[in-house]
Amino acid sequence: MFDKGKREQRYEKENAEFNRMLLWLVGAVVVELIILLVKQVYVNMIFGVGLATALMYFFQVFSVLGAVLTVAGIVWAVVWHRKGKGIVLPCALTAAAAGLWILALFANVLFDVGLNIVMILPAVAAVLIVIFFLYQRVFFLNALVSAGGLLALWLHRQYYATHDSLITVLFVAGFVALVAAVVLTFVLRAGDGKLGGVRVMPAGTSYVITWITCGVTALTMALTLILGASAGLYLLFALVGWVFIQAVFFTVKLM
Repeated sequence: MFDKGKREQRYEKENAEFNRMLLWLVGAVVVELIILLVKQVYVNMIFGVGLATALMYFFQVFSVLGAVLTVAGIVWAVVWHRKGKGIVLPCALTAAAAGLWILALFANVLFDVGLNIVMILPAVAAVLIVIFFLYQRVFFLNALVSAGGLLALWLHRQYYATHDSLITVLFVAGFVALVAAVVLTFVLRAGDGKLGGVRVMPAGTSYVITWITCGVTALTMALTLILGASAGLYLLFALVGWVFIQAVFFTVKLM
C-alpha cells in the first residue's frame, strides 16, 4: 500500500513537470509567432510604412532602454530574494524585458538579417526546455554552453563576410560567457551545488564534462575565427557530435 502511494506521488510529480514543460514549449511557439509577425510588419510592411516607421523608432529607443530595464530587473530580483520575497514576478518581467531588448537590438542594427537571427532563438530555447525538464541539470548547463557555441559557428558561416566586426564582437562575448560558465561551476562545486544559498545543482555533481564542453566549444570557436568559414562547417559538425555523445551518456545515466 505504501509503495502504491509513493508511485502515485511520483506519477503526479512527473505529470506536473510534463505539463510545465508543455507550457514553456507553448511559450516558445508564441514568441516565434510574435517574431514572425514583427518581421512581416517591420520588414515587409504589411500594415503600411507608418507602423513600420513607428517600430523603427521603438527599436532605436528600446535597444538602449531594454538593457537598462534588464539590469534593473536583475537587481530587483536579487533584492527581493535577499528580503525573502518571491521572485517570480521580477524574473518574469526581467525575462520579458531582456527578450524584447534582444529583438530590438538585432532589428535596429541588422534589420531583416537581425530578425532572421532572432527567429532561431525560440527553436533553440525549445530544445533547451526539453533538456531542462527531462535530463540532469548538469546536462542542461552543458547543452546551454554548446548551444551558444553552435549559434556562434552558424552566425560566423552565414554573416561573417558581410558583418565581420559584429560577429567578432559576438565571439568575444561568447569567450567571456565560457569563462563565466567555468567560474560558475567552481563556485557551485565549492557550495556543493548551491549558489547564494539556492540549490542549483544536486549535491555531489561532477563538472568534469562541463569543463570539457567549455574547452571544446572555445576551441571550435577559436579555430573558426582562425581558419575561416570552410573549416567552421566541419567544426560545427564536430560540436554537434560532442552534444550527441553527451545526450547518449546522460540518457544512459537516467536508466
